[in-house]
Amino acid sequence: MKGLTTVVGAGALVLAISACGQTQTTTTLPGSTTGGANGIAATGQGGSLRDVPAGQVDASRLPAGYPARVQLDDNGAVLTVQGEEGGCERSSAELSSQDAASVHVLLTRNLADTNRVCTKELRLTQHTVQLDNPLADRKVVLEQRTVRS
Repeated sequence: MKGLTTVVGAGALVLAISACGQTQTTTTLPGSTTGGANGIAATGQGGSLRDVPAGQVDASRLPAGYPARVQLDDNGAVLTVQGEEGGCERSSAELSSQDAASVHVLLTRNLADTNRVCTKELRLTQHTVQLDNPLADRKVVLEQRTVRS
């Protein structure tokens, strides 16, 4: 009986450890937030994703070490960006503005009620934003803010 308890306990531990590090995805249409799988790799609304060149992404308004990878779907009008969340934190993204020269994406880190126990794991999430027109050679400006709910 002791051996069975050890095997069941070990199985539960493996299951709990394998659940850590899961990635979530969120899809955002203009002004709204919603969400697929590991990092940035899911299919966009127009098909497969490709990286936006680093020279076309301005990540200077992100905290140090924050992921600044931006991808574009085949039709060129859906951007996929990464956010960070974990424990009592949730992330979202919204298209804050766009013009002929640039597209501004605001990543929001929402800190929920801190009067409860929260884990400190970190998950990368995907967020997509719909552009009015294809990105073409416009600059993508990434910004991040933290709010408390």
